[in-house]
Amino acid sequence: YASYIESLDPTKRYFIQSDISEFQKYELAIDDMIRSKDLSFFDLTYKRLMQRMKESKVIYTSILSKPLDLNDNETINVDYEKLPYAATMKDLDQRWRKQLELAVLSDITDKEDIQNALKSGIIDESTAAKEEKTAEKTEPKSFEELEITARKTTENNLNNNFSFIAELTREDWFTVYINAIVTQYDPHTYYFSPEDKEKFDVSMSGTF
Repeated sequence: YASYIESLDPTKRYFIQSDISEFQKYELAIDDMIRSKDLSFFDLTYKRLMQRMKESKVIYTSILSKPLDLNDNETINVDYEKLPYAATMKDLDQRWRKQLELAVLSDITDKEDIQNALKSGIIDESTAAKEEKTAEKTEPKSFEELEITARKTTENNLNNNFSFIAELTREDWFTVYINAIVTQYDPHTYYFSPEDKEKFDVSMSGTF
């Protein structure tokens, strides 16, 4: 049960506590459900995840559609294993906001470091362009310009990640469910290959 839920939402960006409370009713019944070919738990989690992912895409699209306030003195917990699930959808919205602001700030900082290194002569134009993964000449940009670019980059990364996830079929998600079960009997047994499982885990963790 724990392995399966973690596979669906490793960074706790989709489910809220009420979802988990509903799922927990099945925690000790999975073995019996498998024997009786009862897929009600899988169907519940699959449908809820699809719903939450659609809602999450609306959340991050809305947040990144306008300039972010990056002057607040806030903290963020990225220890996902110990992080509790968001209590409400409003709390989940705030969790997404902080994660997105962190991603945007990190991108801005990277770009500023390149600009400062270029200005001080530590690196040249070709190296700066390579660092920014573009063939265009690197011109100094203001913080506001960097913020706009960083938001677009972050949104593109998320859109690409969500597009990959959208290509997964119900059968793919059922594979995750089965893997969570079979690995309890033999940690080296997979319903699909370890390589495919690794790709799936990376996509679910997401990248900003």
